[in-house]
Amino acid sequence: MLRRKSLALVVAFVVALPVMAQDLDQGLAAYKSSDYAAALAELLPLARRGDPIAQSYVGVIYHHGLGIEADLAKAVRWYEKAANGGDVLAQRILGDLHVEGVSGSPDYAAAAQWYEAAANGGDTEAQRKLGELYLAGRGVPRDPKIAAGWLNSAKEQGDPGTRQKLQEAQVKPPTSPNKKHRRRHTASLRRPSSCISGMPDAPYHVDVKIDFPPTHLNHSLSRAELGKITGAGHNQRIFGLMKPDMRLKTLPRAQGMSMGNKYCFWINGFEIILRYSRIEIYVAREYLVGSCTYKAILNHELQHVLVARRNLNQYAPLIRKVLISSPIPTAQTPIIVASATEATRGVQEISEESLAPIYKSMMRSLERAQKIVD
Repeated sequence: MLRRKSLALVVAFVVALPVMAQDLDQGLAAYKSSDYAAALAELLPLARRGDPIAQSYVGVIYHHGLGIEADLAKAVRWYEKAANGGDVLAQRILGDLHVEGVSGSPDYAAAAQWYEAAANGGDTEAQRKLGELYLAGRGVPRDPKIAAGWLNSAKEQGDPGTRQKLQEAQVKPPTSPNKKHRRRHTASLRRPSSCISGMPDAPYHVDVKIDFPPTHLNHSLSRAELGKITGAGHNQRIFGLMKPDMRLKTLPRAQGMSMGNKYCFWINGFEIILRYSRIEIYVAREYLVGSCTYKAILNHELQHVLVARRNLNQYAPLIRKVLISSPIPTAQTPIIVASATEATRGVQEISEESLAPIYKSMMRSLERAQKIVD
């Protein structure tokens, strides 16, 4: 008798993101128009107050001597501040500088650390360069499998130089980019399979869906009330707030059949739903609708909404890649277990083990990107 199993793994995150309004527009506009003196005048105060984007741009200005005398030592200090604040460009540049020997001689170990931080943040050039370090064993143990994972990640995101590197390496992409500490499945799932061939023609399919709702605007709360919502306290000046409610749902599609006193099962695919059940923007009621301040706060909050959407768009293909490349029992490679109950537990474990790391990476990336907006 053929039985169909369907399991759901739901992870809910609620992130409250208070906003202290700071506008980089003037500094960035001056930089883009090559008015570097004006850009530095605007960006330096923000950088001193801890803004990672401003710190990164200040580092670039000092690094390349844009409108001022170049000062690599100052540039490195600003890059480090920006990198520690989550700026992936600064992280990658620090990796480059350590490869070039900014401290006197190449420091590949330090370069690998910064490249890995930027690579985890989605920087394709950092992913390629980290893969090259693993391939050569510079600063990290030589590991062609880890190298191939990072190189393949960069290739799939369009990095032009990576395909040739993968061919030169003559290595196959591993199950996922950086899972060397990954846990194993249960002992029962590691047993060699003596299953019948299941349904050999059944395809294995992964469908990742994004559900991003319209944004709701709330202008009914005061600054003090917004302070209470964020936990900052009623004395804090919270001008606006973007409050999302993210839910990540995993729906494996599993099948199985009894074989005497054993049970044979396989997974036909996954449906992943990346969903915000509600996105609400708050603008403190002290600011009149249509006023300059109201518009500035609203525009800032909308930037947070864009970051949330970009995060889903960035991670949807990565999640699909993980589930396609993971060692999952399919109709072509079914697994023998003791019972249907053990199969159910096995599907649950496979789902959690494959997706928990990428979900955590997704949330860390989102939090870093939202902090950069602030």
